[in-house]
Amino acid sequence: MDSSDEGSLPNAHAGPFREIEQEELGNARTAPRAMDDDDRFARDASVVDLDGDPSTLAAAGFFAATLGSGGAAPDPLAPPNAIVRHDAADGRSFARASATVLTPELPWEGGVVAAPSALRVGGEIWLYYAAEGGIGLARSADGTGFAREPAPVLAPLAPDDGGWERGAVPGSPGVVRLPDGSFRMFYAVAGDGGASFIGEARSDDGLVWERVGSGPALAPAPLAGAGAPEDGEPFDGAAVSDPSPMLAVSATGRPLLRVYYAARDSEGRSAIGLAARLGHDGPLQRAVAPVFGASSALSPRAPSVVVYPGFSLLFVTQAAGTRDGQGYPVVAAGVAPADAALPPPTP
Repeated sequence: MDSSDEGSLPNAHAGPFREIEQEELGNARTAPRAMDDDDRFARDASVVDLDGDPSTLAAAGFFAATLGSGGAAPDPLAPPNAIVRHDAADGRSFARASATVLTPELPWEGGVVAAPSALRVGGEIWLYYAAEGGIGLARSADGTGFAREPAPVLAPLAPDDGGWERGAVPGSPGVVRLPDGSFRMFYAVAGDGGASFIGEARSDDGLVWERVGSGPALAPAPLAGAGAPEDGEPFDGAAVSDPSPMLAVSATGRPLLRVYYAARDSEGRSAIGLAARLGHDGPLQRAVAPVFGASSALSPRAPSVVVYPGFSLLFVTQAAGTRDGQGYPVVAAGVAPADAALPPPTP
């Protein structure tokens, strides 16, 4: 992206984000936590505008969750085994009532359904998700009753054909539909020593996917040498993961594809980053600073962004407190621009 005619990343509606304030959040939620569920540990939100009209705020949030079995309490450190839906009439204050929309059923899922990425496709909700054997897809006419594909739509490559992925299982999908009706998926791939990378795939129909390029779409930033920041270590120098793409328009009216992502530096500090490209193809240019969480010790990850007229909402999973000596996840909400005036919360 040529910043000389498009402006530097990010911009006012893309970030940075401030934490949501108490008077901006309803449903007896405690800011900035739009979701705090210490029974099922709902996390990793994917928030969808229910009617596709950004001037109305009603949204559905799809969250990974952990359900207990046999009367035992769920373990917050266990992999998610459910995807649940909570609605928000104001786009951010999620109702406490929920519906469980997906649980593991197939052998390739390995007892795991996680990292939902939901989007509207025509009159349906399509729900991509991570499982033990790859990335799956379930579809629904009403956003509650889902029918899944029998096999992963993006499976690991064979180790001898894995290229840069080296046979790793793709996870944490983020999917967007382009104006021509085709789809793009960004996904996380684990590397050595705790590193992670973001890959990209394309599809004409959302079912059959082809990987894009011979390397990652986004890799950890260089620690030194060409491309390294001049004022110290990059905030995303150890790992990039949890991609969340969305379409936008630049200041000069050109199409943009933005990818929010979780970032980690070599000291283990986490933040939310942003990369973007002009058009829908080509290299991603990352913003030089995080858009959320730079000063937080709560390890934000798994971003999801929804744009409304005049403001954008960001949802991230981060640490909350402890329960029985273990940490558990909550979902925090952020707002951009910082001076945005949100409509009153509901209820």
